Amino acid sequence: MPTSALAFDHTPLASEVSTTLSVGAGAAYEIFADTVEIPRWLPLIQQARVVARQSDGRASRVAFTRKLERGSLGYTLEYTYDPATYTVKWEAPSDSTMVLSGEARFIPLSPRACMMLYRVVIDLPVVDDLITDELDGHPASLVVSEFREHLRRLC
Repeated sequence: MPTSALAFDHTPLASEVSTTLSVGAGAAYEIFADTVEIPRWLPLIQQARVVARQSDGRASRVAFTRKLERGSLGYTLEYTYDPATYTVKWEAPSDSTMVLSGEARFIPLSPRACMMLYRVVIDLPVVDDLITDELDGHPASLVVSEFREHLRRLC
């Protein structure tokens, strides 16, 4: 009797959202690009540690610890920045066991307002009840909401 492996058709979760912010695009970009500060405004993240920096001092590789319902998950992201378009992009290294990539773009609307476009793609090697149950499969909404509140506290 031939044996066959079970094949799972699994697609990473993609989530995106846009919102207006009552701060200029340059300021929003700089605050978002400060990766070490992410645990201050995103409660899911316990810790962020810069592993490598670009020549301009920006973090190019950051190790994160993420809270899960039962424990935590450590992972690393590689960052790129485009100050001309106020865009921050990140992705897990190619040898990672997880898929995590995305971008945040800040489009100027006026000197004191911008549109934030946020996109994330996630496929974790563990069950994440928060994303599937509490966030209804839409993690981008949580990140943008928490970032907006952080800006309100700062500005």
